[in-house]
Amino acid sequence: MKKHACLALLLLAPITVTHLQAAGFDCAKASTEVEKIICANPQLSTLDEQLGKLYQAASKTAALKKAQQHWLRTQRDTCHDDVCLSKAYQQRIAELSTPTEKAWTLFTDKQLGIAFSYPAQRKISPQCHDSKNCVALLEPAMPSQTDYLIAFEIFDGNLDQIAVDKAIFTKNGQNWIAQGRSGEYPAELIQGDGWQGIKAVVDCGVSDENGFHAAAGECLWAVISNGKRSVVIDTQGLVGNDELSLRTIQSIRFLN
Repeated sequence: MKKHACLALLLLAPITVTHLQAAGFDCAKASTEVEKIICANPQLSTLDEQLGKLYQAASKTAALKKAQQHWLRTQRDTCHDDVCLSKAYQQRIAELSTPTEKAWTLFTDKQLGIAFSYPAQRKISPQCHDSKNCVALLEPAMPSQTDYLIAFEIFDGNLDQIAVDKAIFTKNGQNWIAQGRSGEYPAELIQGDGWQGIKAVVDCGVSDENGFHAAAGECLWAVISNGKRSVVIDTQGLVGNDELSLRTIQSIRFLN
């Protein structure tokens, strides 16, 4: 009977050679939809085994364990088909294959009511957009506190309300549209741990320490909501639209 690495078990198992050899689940006893899909697809089985080995070989910090549990809950176990699972596994394998995986830290602010993970080489700015309900990520070399990679501003209200009132989105029937500097862009639906949201990259004017420039940049905008509170997320058109920022967005949790 075929067996392969089961990540849920790997998270709980002590790191010993015995467990490395025995880790896995019996496909004849697969109970969840995800387990059954993995067992039915040899390529997914191989990806699961590959990811299991990478996780076993990684340094078992508390942050890594929490990140792996978060990935299982919000990425892998929300999939319902082979394509989604393959994408989720490949992305997580790429993350665990890079040394930056160890250099992530957790931001938690009970007053703001959110938590998220971010690369340790970045730093937190406790205020942005002239608001006490805003927190931003900066690169250490940024010249001033008004410069940021990505900002997170928290508002009371649901997704539909805040996306229109506080961001750049409008709704056209069932579809969301983002308004850029010179045109409209379709918004992408996103979801995470207890929230739903939308995001888009639009053309925008950019600014630096010398003032505003008309040249177009690419600004990332997103709004996520748990139904009662929302976070408006934006970048400034020069930096912050990278995979690390997207991963930070995906990691956001509402604390209340």
